[in-house]
Amino acid sequence: MTTPLTSDQAAFLAHLDARDTLPLVEAPPIRLPRTRYRFPDGTVVTCRGIAPVLLIGAQSEADRPRPPAREVQMAGGGVQYVPRRDDEPVLTKDDLAALADPERRAAEQAYADYRARLNQWEIEQQTRMARVLFLIGVEDSPPPAIAQLWQQMGFSGEMDIKYAWLASKLPTTEAMGHFFETVTSLTVATEEGLERAEAMFQSAVSGGPGTVAAAEPPRGAAGDAAAPEAQDPPPAGDSDHAAAG
Repeated sequence: MTTPLTSDQAAFLAHLDARDTLPLVEAPPIRLPRTRYRFPDGTVVTCRGIAPVLLIGAQSEADRPRPPAREVQMAGGGVQYVPRRDDEPVLTKDDLAALADPERRAAEQAYADYRARLNQWEIEQQTRMARVLFLIGVEDSPPPAIAQLWQQMGFSGEMDIKYAWLASKLPTTEAMGHFFETVTSLTVATEEGLERAEAMFQSAVSGGPGTVAAAEPPRGAAGDAAAPEAQDPPPAGDSDHAAAG
């Protein structure tokens, strides 16, 4: 069944037909699998499949900070520059100040700065994965009364509130894992990719709702993609909806 065009879409196509002789190929309709999910507190939401490319994109290594290099003297007398590992100890400010060699101090400061940038990058990457699971994998948003409570706690923006609302319902590793498996069971992806995605998701959610960036995604991105079809009314037993009613 083809979705009927809006008046704006019909006018745009008519405009193209008047000036363009290229044929228009219609993409086949897609219906992603959906299921109900009940959280431990009784809240019921509708979950839907996620395009595998989104899970892959959320794991992107783009913009990952590059580690500083360490100078290593070779046995034959040459010098080689080797990237420093991510598990090396980071010196404190007092430790850095105690270093007499200025070159060593500068090198250790550069490494400490790198580790701080890497930590922030990992948090953003993990939060991106959680956003995909929550904002696209769940069709529902919190009822107005519940959303207002989150606003009173300092959360702003529709997507920010939805993220916090869902993250608060997964207080344990087991709860996170079960939710992740439910949503991704509706999605076709490689086993290796799912394992890495789950680790990122749990790291983000375990950090608490406050780890999500306050900025709301642009309109037409995550917010629109999360509800491509009409949302069914939640079944009885949804505690959040009941509280809002």
